[in-house]
Amino acid sequence: MDPFTAIGVATTAFKAIKKGFSVGRDVESMSKDLGRWMGAIQDVKTVHNKKKGRMFGSVEEEALETFAIKKRAEQMENELRSFVSMHYGPRAWTEVIAIQAKIRKEKKEAEQEAKRKLRKQIENIIVGVSLLFFLGVIGGIIYLVFTIN
Repeated sequence: MDPFTAIGVATTAFKAIKKGFSVGRDVESMSKDLGRWMGAIQDVKTVHNKKKGRMFGSVEEEALETFAIKKRAEQMENELRSFVSMHYGPRAWTEVIAIQAKIRKEKKEAEQEAKRKLRKQIENIIVGVSLLFFLGVIGGIIYLVFTIN
């Protein structure tokens, strides 16, 4: 994901989170928004780190763009951490981090499950095609045996 899209997603999710906190929703009930925001923040950081080492194009321009976006992401993260800590106590941010870890784990498990299912489908297709080929060869041999006699 490009950094502009990621910061857009992060900003939208951040606004939803702030609104949710302002109306008294608890951290766990906003796990979807938190997960979307944290994922986008992670994308911003990843893109920044990848672009930091690139050696082509306008390095200065790319560095400034990704730096500004990364700083905006850090600002949102600090604001959210302060907001959560002020309204729910210092332990609440730990809860947010725990939710983040849970979401990452679930996402990773879902990706692994999807890969497993895809591998299984490919295996089934290969077995099916091989079986059809084998039956075709056997059928051809039987046909030749009976037509020669």
